[in-house]
Amino acid sequence: MKKGVMMCTRIVLAFLLATTALAAFIQIGHARGEETMLVTGNYVYSVSPDGGNSPDLLSTGLTSAAKGVLYDGTTAYAGWMGKAKSSMTVHVVIDLLRDYPLDQLRVVMNSPNKYWGFKDMTVKYRPEAATGYYIATRHIRQGTELNYTVNVPMAGVTARFIVLDITRTQAYQHIPLTEVEITQGSGTPGQNPEPSFTAEQLKAELHKDALMADRYGQWMNDAWPGKITSDAQLRQNYMDEAAALVNVAYDPAIYDPYGGIKRIGKYESTGYFRLQQVNGIWWFITPDGYPFLLKGVDAASLWEAGYMTPTQKPDGTPRQIFEQLPDRTLYAPAYTKDVNGEHVNFIVSNVMKKYGSDYEAKWGDITRKRLIQWGFNAFSKWTKPKGVTFPYVQVLQDPATLRRILWSYDVFDPQTAPIIESTLKKQLQNARTSKWLIGYTYDNEAGWTTDIVKELLMYRADSPAKSAFIDYYVTRHGSLDNVNLLLGMNAVSVNELKDTPIAITKVSSADVSGFITLASETYYAMIRDILKRNDPNHLFLGSTVVPTWRTSMDWDRGAMPYVDAFSVDSYTRDGSWMDEYEAFGKPLLNLEHSFGSSDRGLSYISAPTKTTSIAERGVAYRAFAESQAQNPLFVGSGWYAYFDQAVTGRLDRESYNIGLVNQQDQPYTDMVSIMKMAHAGLENIHLYGINLAAGAAVAASSTHVASLAAANAVDGDGATRWGSNYTDNEWIYADLGAVKTVNRVYLSWEAAYAKAYKIQVSNDAKTWTDVFATTSGDGGIDDISFSAKSARYVRMLGLKRGSSYGYSLWRFEVFGPTSG
Repeated sequence: MKKGVMMCTRIVLAFLLATTALAAFIQIGHARGEETMLVTGNYVYSVSPDGGNSPDLLSTGLTSAAKGVLYDGTTAYAGWMGKAKSSMTVHVVIDLLRDYPLDQLRVVMNSPNKYWGFKDMTVKYRPEAATGYYIATRHIRQGTELNYTVNVPMAGVTARFIVLDITRTQAYQHIPLTEVEITQGSGTPGQNPEPSFTAEQLKAELHKDALMADRYGQWMNDAWPGKITSDAQLRQNYMDEAAALVNVAYDPAIYDPYGGIKRIGKYESTGYFRLQQVNGIWWFITPDGYPFLLKGVDAASLWEAGYMTPTQKPDGTPRQIFEQLPDRTLYAPAYTKDVNGEHVNFIVSNVMKKYGSDYEAKWGDITRKRLIQWGFNAFSKWTKPKGVTFPYVQVLQDPATLRRILWSYDVFDPQTAPIIESTLKKQLQNARTSKWLIGYTYDNEAGWTTDIVKELLMYRADSPAKSAFIDYYVTRHGSLDNVNLLLGMNAVSVNELKDTPIAITKVSSADVSGFITLASETYYAMIRDILKRNDPNHLFLGSTVVPTWRTSMDWDRGAMPYVDAFSVDSYTRDGSWMDEYEAFGKPLLNLEHSFGSSDRGLSYISAPTKTTSIAERGVAYRAFAESQAQNPLFVGSGWYAYFDQAVTGRLDRESYNIGLVNQQDQPYTDMVSIMKMAHAGLENIHLYGINLAAGAAVAASSTHVASLAAANAVDGDGATRWGSNYTDNEWIYADLGAVKTVNRVYLSWEAAYAKAYKIQVSNDAKTWTDVFATTSGDGGIDDISFSAKSARYVRMLGLKRGSSYGYSLWRFEVFGPTSG
């Protein structure tokens, strides 16, 4: 008996020793060159890997560094398979068991195929004595290589705990983690460490915060030119920009007060914005009767809720991520409280510091001048600044008391229309005489799909939508007997059928499509009637659906007879989103789109809109805007948004680089300068197609000074120009790169214009053919059309000056025939 007890005791001791070895393994691993690789301690995953290799596969507890795949130097890996409800972020928490000085962290993420990868990874660390974490890096994945390595310099920092936060691009993406190599730096490891952490203790590390934002709301872990370091710098920014914008206003010779383009022509003036098709091309027409292509910006208010960031965790404790929050007394307007806790808006506190007394009015004046200078002409969605007079689109929100069906609501409920009208009536009637209101959108991104029908078919007879479906279905198929036969049922009455759940697999796709269109017609007719009863003066611009999400062509089709224009939110790269709507002939709007880069602690929205720099955001926008403008149905778009989101995230953790301006009220100059050039040419592209001379090689007979280079005339920037010597016979030509069909030249003259000149074309830049001539030039804008010709080179030949100076062109554009 005693021998048996001793044997049992030895087994238990052996087990305990083995367990202790797992928790306290302190092997300093192999050396690579003169570097010492740490292979020590344990790690735990926030989500158990359901892909990869053992022992990490399906691991829910501690994994020893000595035994796990992350330190084994092989191709074995841990993986997390993507699916509909996947956690978007996977966390790995590493315990080195004591403080070590660290030189470098190397994370290897090798993907088996293109369905694997990640969007970004944040690396955090803390020494044993610290209560919170420091951020070593936030790395955004670049390129599409399957084998990917992230090298993180640690610069000798001391750490015991390391956390990897790895985020998916989308829910279905699989995440690989192959290897974590930790290089020890110089210095002495920590002495007398605390005991090794359990799995539960390591997972609790995920609740500890990491410092992210400085006192201006800027990302703490990077430096960049112009980063705000003092209130005085903010004030100086204001003074500099105010001086630069002092004379910015619409030129009344070119624009009407609403931004309508006078040179295109004048049409009926109704006192309100309307839509008109001119020579097959759709335009908004301003209250004064001039064509207007909407170039809008979304969410332009200081007080936009999406710009705020929570100061508290869900449990009400403070988020220890801020170096210093704005003083709650001095900057009280920057703080709000609601059921989700306290929020701070760094934009508001920074604007208060920057503009001083009467800060909102001063900021509003600068904002309006910025937008005019950059070529924007409207507030296109969501909030707009107080006191800033600019054309705008008003979003009407659906009441919270409607009977819901998933993300939408029951359009057949007889209470729906009265609830909506009673909610919106006062707002509509107050706006009905506004000349600046372009029109309304109602609701947002909430069309019907098969999923909605699948859901409502399982409802009972107390659902108006279910009853409406059965009435529609019986009418469509002629009788209850036919319906029973189709559904494989034996209902004795229509009412019994309404009270019986029906699997959507029993209903044909044609019947589902027809019902979705009926629901759409019911919905849009109802909203149109409510709008016209209470505000007959303004346009109904649809409900901004996302063409690839939570809508269907069946739903979109049903809207067309009832809307004045059809609006979408399309975060894509070109105007091809319009292709599926062309058959309807309705004017089209894209009221949310954006391009973002991963910089300064922010990220991009989605892979299709990802760019690699601030300037590339502008380049991507220009290509997108010009692509959209070529379509004769297109009448405008809205950039989302005016400001970036907070680097510390809004309530739903979004922290996107989407702004024209950062949260310190500093414009992204490299981007907006390109947007300005794009906007200057959009009306011509809408009229005539792509400018064939944009960015073309050019030659000129002379250049008066270096700053007036010939290339300035084709760079798309209305603020740069070519200027010749002060003689009569001077010329400039554009090389289109290949022989093309041309039939129009657009010239924008500076004060030094041509009294007499010719437009000529050539295939060799030697022999020229006249296609236009005048002796009565008067400067300004010359929009010249002529019979179509094949040519590679197009020239303006100045014969007689209209001033004592030479010839000077802001813009020299060439167009070919268009089907618009």
